Amino acid sequence: MIKFKIDGKQYVIPDYLSVEHYSKIYKIKNLFSDEYFAAKILNIVCGGTVEEYLTSDYQEVEYLASHILTLIPLETPKFEDRFELDGVHYGFFPKWEDLTFAEFVDLDTISTKKADELFDLLHILAAIMYRPIINQRSEHDFDIEKYDVETMKIRAELFKKKMNVRYVLGAQHFFIRFVNRYLSYIRLSSIPKVTMWMKVKLIWKMRKLLWGIIFKKRLDGSLSQTELLEMTLQSMNMSTKKK
Repeated sequence: MIKFKIDGKQYVIPDYLSVEHYSKIYKIKNLFSDEYFAAKILNIVCGGTVEEYLTSDYQEVEYLASHILTLIPLETPKFEDRFELDGVHYGFFPKWEDLTFAEFVDLDTISTKKADELFDLLHILAAIMYRPIINQRSEHDFDIEKYDVETMKIRAELFKKKMNVRYVLGAQHFFIRFVNRYLSYIRLSSIPKVTMWMKVKLIWKMRKLLWGIIFKKRLDGSLSQTELLEMTLQSMNMSTKKK
């Protein structure tokens, strides 16, 4: 955490970028070619006005903006199945075979958005995938709160302001890889005159069939949920290649 003053007002650069900060920074047009980009980055992350930073010491503003840029993950962060925020432990949904109709449709809808649109939905994506842990058997074996749209909206706003963006980026990358492999089975776009409701039913039937096959191989349940998720993705890769 870095504290600094501009015109007698104190500002803080946090140790990480929140989902909101990350989204706003990447939505700045011509970020690196904009001669005012340093002032705009400080405005997004620390508050204050762009005008205040434009009238401040050049080297100080450049240094602070450069530090903020080091907080942006340059590579896809490692997928993490749990984290703690404000004293609450949140876990990534552990059982793909129990994914509800609402969860799958909401996640699939978000994951197919264009990149610029997805930036505005990262906090919602995170709130669907990560929910409070209600029962824990081990570090990576737990149950999470049942999916509810209303509580998801409240959680999404919290995640938007306070969640470290690396959690949602890692989970998003994993989920999108999973969904892309999954949807390759049905090639919905090549089916003529298919209504949205027909697509949803096809996806739902394929989901039940696929996970029914994969999770019969869970053996004694000793694998962690992360290993199970990776096993699921690997199985889908192999099946796609065979097809």
